[in-house]
Amino acid sequence: MLMLSKACIVGAYQKKLEELARFPDVELTVVVPPCWRDERGVMRLEREHTQGYELAVERMALNGHFHLHFYPGLG
Repeated sequence: MLMLSKACIVGAYQKKLEELARFPDVELTVVVPPCWRDERGVMRLEREHTQGYELAVERMALNGHFHLHFYPGLG
């Protein structure tokens, strides 16, 4: 299973990924940006709950645009 998520740079949101990855028939890879930029500043990737799945970091184009961004390295 492949999941793209800017929200999962936050460690607390990664806990649900660990729980999902515990299912024996789930092989999970989650792609996140190294950081998220918006009017509040820069939030860097936290690695708090990363057991059982792959957390891949890819550069995000249009970082800071909530509904218009993409990962050019995945194409």
